[in-house]
Amino acid sequence: MIVYRITKKWLADDLSGEGAKLYGGRWNPEGHPVVYTSESRSLAALEFYAHRSRSRHLIDLTLVQIVIPDDVEAKHLKLGDLPEGWDNYPAPDSLALIGAEWLNSKSSLSLIVPSAIVPQESNVLINPAHDEMRRVFIGEVEEFSFDRRFLA
Repeated sequence: MIVYRITKKWLADDLSGEGAKLYGGRWNPEGHPVVYTSESRSLAALEFYAHRSRSRHLIDLTLVQIVIPDDVEAKHLKLGDLPEGWDNYPAPDSLALIGAEWLNSKSSLSLIVPSAIVPQESNVLINPAHDEMRRVFIGEVEEFSFDRRFLA
């Protein structure tokens, strides 16, 4: 499986999940590292933009391709598995608890979840503490810039 992440250039090779650990996210409480990725380049761009829409955050970016071996098990959460209001902003605390349970169980390397921005598409969470993480690697890394209309 190939997944994508947009990040600052200096973080292109970071798969530690430390940023998510420091601040928490929709699917993880503070203190739990996780790497947030998306199934497509365009969804990765939308997710990045939604969380960092100030123009100063939209420069010096890279699009990182992350390769997860196809034989590594992934857990899937479908729309019907999620509590009502799962896509609200801010996210309900119940989602971070679901994520923490998954992270702590180490039952799979990745958790595939619907995107709150485009529910028909998926984000892929990667557990950096999972034993199979050693098999994950960074593929292509390329400069990324948002269209100037996003910067206005």
